[in-house]
Amino acid sequence: MSPAGNGKWTESLLREFHPGLYGIVPGGPLIFDADGNLYGTSASGGADSRGTVFELSPAGEGGWTETVLYSFVENGGFTPNGGLVFDANGNLYGTTAIGGANCAYINSCGTVFELSPAGDGSWTETTIHSFSQTATDGFDPNGGLIIDSSGNLYGTTAKGAAYNGGIVFELTPTAGGNWTETVLHSFGRAKDGKSPRASLVFDSSGNLYGTTAEGGLDGVGTVFEITP
Repeated sequence: MSPAGNGKWTESLLREFHPGLYGIVPGGPLIFDADGNLYGTSASGGADSRGTVFELSPAGEGGWTETVLYSFVENGGFTPNGGLVFDANGNLYGTTAIGGANCAYINSCGTVFELSPAGDGSWTETTIHSFSQTATDGFDPNGGLIIDSSGNLYGTTAKGAAYNGGIVFELTPTAGGNWTETVLHSFGRAKDGKSPRASLVFDSSGNLYGTTAEGGLDGVGTVFEITP
C-alpha cells in the first residue's frame, strides 16, 4: 500500500499464492531484513503440504521473487500461523501450532523452531522447544515470537497449563544450543483472560503486553500486561 496523496493509497499485488510446492494460507505478519527482503510463513502448502517459511526478494521494476526457505513435514512441527523474528546472527524463529515430540499427530501440541542460514543459500530447521499438554506447559501456539536484547524469546500459547487457558512463556538459550522454557503466566483462573492467540510487545521498561480471545469479566477477551 503506497500513499498516493490526498489521503489516498494505491494497492500493488506483490505475490499471489497458488497450491503446489509454494506455501498457501499465509496468516502471520511479515518482517524485513536489512536488504529489503520480506519473510513470512504459510500455514499450508509446500513440499509436504504442512506449511512453509518463505522469502520475497525485490526483483526490479516492482517485481518480487519468492523462495521457499523451508517446507514443514508431518514428523516435526507444522502449520505455522504466526510471524517470524530475527536474532542478531540472522537466524529466524517462529512457532508451529501442530506437531512436536511430545504429542501424537492426532493430539498435537506445537513447537518453537529456529531456521539458520547456511553458506550455500539453504536453511537448517531445528526444533528448540516442543510443547506438551501438561499442567506445567502450554500448547497450541498461534502467534509469533518477540526477542529481547539478550536473545531470549517470548510468546503465547492458546491452551494448556495449570488452568487450561494458555500461557505467556520465555525461552532462554543455554549451553550446547539448548533452550530453557519458563512459564511467566498461566491464564484462565477466575475472571482472568484465556486463550491468547497473538504476539506480544515490550514497552521501554520491559513490561509485556498482549491480548486474549476469551475470558475476562464478560468472557469475551482482555488486554493484559505482564510485569517483571
